[in-house]
Amino acid sequence: PFPPALSLQYEDAFVARNLQNWTLPKLCKQHPSAREGYTQFVANERGHLLPLVPRSKVTSLSLPLFPFLHPPPWSLRS
Repeated sequence: PFPPALSLQYEDAFVARNLQNWTLPKLCKQHPSAREGYTQFVANERGHLLPLVPRSKVTSLSLPLFPFLHPPPWSLRS
């Protein structure tokens, strides 16, 4: 029923030459090295910044609502 070329096309299972969905594991230490210092909290339990944390001068109201990436399409018409 099929031409000879099509019938031979799927006779064997697919054999991948290069599998690219796996990698060799990185060489890891027996135990991770200890970190130095300590964690300082910058917000309280309500999520507000603590008084000593420096604040940004930029407010959310001074930022554009939509960042300008491309000119609007109606400005390109001549």
